[in-house]
Amino acid sequence: MTRMFIVAALAVFSSAAAAQSVPVTLTEWKLDMKRDTVSAGPVTFRVTNDGTMPHAFHVEGTGVDKETRQIAKGESASLVLNLKPGTYELYCPMSDLTHKKAGMSRKLTVVAAAAAAPKKP
Repeated sequence: MTRMFIVAALAVFSSAAAAQSVPVTLTEWKLDMKRDTVSAGPVTFRVTNDGTMPHAFHVEGTGVDKETRQIAKGESASLVLNLKPGTYELYCPMSDLTHKKAGMSRKLTVVAAAAAAPKKP
């Protein structure tokens, strides 16, 4: 019984440790990321405001509608989400969506996570 508990705990720990980190940089009228595709599962968006005014970061799609707090210039925030396969819209929600309309938006594609290869006997 104890072994089963330990194995289950390790499985949960390894899943949490496998969260993908996605750096995001916000500047005036631009939302910059190095990639537009991630695997399904836990994703940590590490958002930095390199602009001259406050911004925020919003993720919307496939049952998700979450955002960071307002991020002052020069500051950072994180947003941790468990994403399912699908297409998500990322944008700055500030000023009645005028930042989004000015170009601070992009799409993110989430693909099914690769299945773990079976262990060889």
